[in-house]
Amino acid sequence: MPSRLAFSATEREKFGILVNNINVFAAEVLDRTQPALQARALTNLAKLKNGNEDLLRHLDEFARAQGDESPLRLIEDLPSMPRDLAQLLSLVRRCLLVSAFLGHCIAQPARAEIASEAFGEETRLH
Repeated sequence: MPSRLAFSATEREKFGILVNNINVFAAEVLDRTQPALQARALTNLAKLKNGNEDLLRHLDEFARAQGDESPLRLIEDLPSMPRDLAQLLSLVRRCLLVSAFLGHCIAQPARAEIASEAFGEETRLH
């Protein structure tokens, strides 16, 4: 699988929604002051997952090929909250890794030919 893919503006918008809700969820896991915010983030992620299964499966394949954390797997794991601190921190770490991966996807050139020609091999940050 290529290290770069072209995503539509609509897909990038959905990635932004994912990043926002994943980060709100992770922040609330640490802060624990507004449980309704955490619940809303979970609801939004479930809606996005149910309405965009194909896109999330595509992202899952891309993430696995890159050795990155999969947004789909994370969303599936979020409803079962860990009970101890180490597991909570691991969950927050996964949220950050998925956000970095999605940021990488958002930053990709809009057209596939630009993605393959304009950039050579480089050191990845994630």
